[in-house]
Amino acid sequence: MNNVKREFFEINFIKQNKILFLILLFSLLLNGCSEQPTNEKQQAVDPIKPSTQMIEKKAVTEPESAAQKQDRNSNIVNPINKRNENYAIDSNTLDQFIKKIQPPNEQLQKILKEDLDHDGKPDYVLAFGLEKEKIDAIFVVREDAGYHIIDKLKDPVMVVHLNKDVKIMKLDQTEQKFIVVYSTSEVDEAEGFSIFTLDHNRISNLNYNYPEATGQGSRKLEDINKDGVFEDVSYYRFQDTQQHTIMTYQKFDSSGPEKTKVLYENKNKKFVYPTVPKDIIQNYLEDHYLMNRFLIHLPEMAEFTALSASPKNNFEDIIDFSAMDYTGLDLNVKEIAYEANQRVFLVKSSSEEEESNQGLLFTLEKQSGKWKIMSIEMNDKL
Repeated sequence: MNNVKREFFEINFIKQNKILFLILLFSLLLNGCSEQPTNEKQQAVDPIKPSTQMIEKKAVTEPESAAQKQDRNSNIVNPINKRNENYAIDSNTLDQFIKKIQPPNEQLQKILKEDLDHDGKPDYVLAFGLEKEKIDAIFVVREDAGYHIIDKLKDPVMVVHLNKDVKIMKLDQTEQKFIVVYSTSEVDEAEGFSIFTLDHNRISNLNYNYPEATGQGSRKLEDINKDGVFEDVSYYRFQDTQQHTIMTYQKFDSSGPEKTKVLYENKNKKFVYPTVPKDIIQNYLEDHYLMNRFLIHLPEMAEFTALSASPKNNFEDIIDFSAMDYTGLDLNVKEIAYEANQRVFLVKSSSEEEESNQGLLFTLEKQSGKWKIMSIEMNDKL
């Protein structure tokens, strides 16, 4: 009986221990499972940062290239200016604008781009015409959130002419830029120019020079002193005995004094004393006209005469000088008296009647191998 009780007790003890063991094992298992979430949570709160250190190191050892930086900055400041896309987009936009303002049947002959008034906005000069070197309309356009016309250049030249070219030029030592239009006649006997300025939204004609009176001659912009400042230069070429060219010049904006220079376009490029008495008379009267017109002194004129004083006759009452600006002085010089070293000539304009004896009497004498004018008198005999 005691053995049975002991066996029952042992069996119960073992069972209880097994239950305790299972409970302990289950508890251990539960505790093991609850530790993992705690560790993951801790890692999220305080992560290790190896990736950040690698990025900073790369930024130091491999800096962004200048080209990449410029491209990135360009995209930030103006997304249109990405690589070469700006050319296509700007060109297309400007092309559309040009087509809207283009005069009927005319083509775009020239386009110039410059910030003319230094306001930071590009300005365009658009020249239209039926054909090359025949510009009929010139527009000044500003690019400012699109394109719009500032104004159309108003041609100051009043006679028939051709505007053959337009340029943007610096004419002095400042940073100012000028619009210069070059003009000619259809037969290229005349040439001139017009200067325009842009001040914000106002276009002004600063100066222009074109041979409107005669229809022939050269008016140019030249830096004749090589000092960085252009001059408004007029060339008056004459078909006279010495082939004179009278050059007058002044600062391009017409400020300052006007100066004059005498050039010789003959083959010697200097004064040549005539050997024929008629040529001396012709040369003397030509010089008289040039001195009076341009208020200049021609030393050669004194070489022709042995006069003690200049004649007081008004030659313009007898001689028609109007042809000097075109074909040259046209004289009728007739020898009326002759001696060994002395000759007398009756001089008048070729347009005068042959029967008339009214004119100027020139008496010439040969001295030291040269013919000299000894006297100039008025002949009023019919």
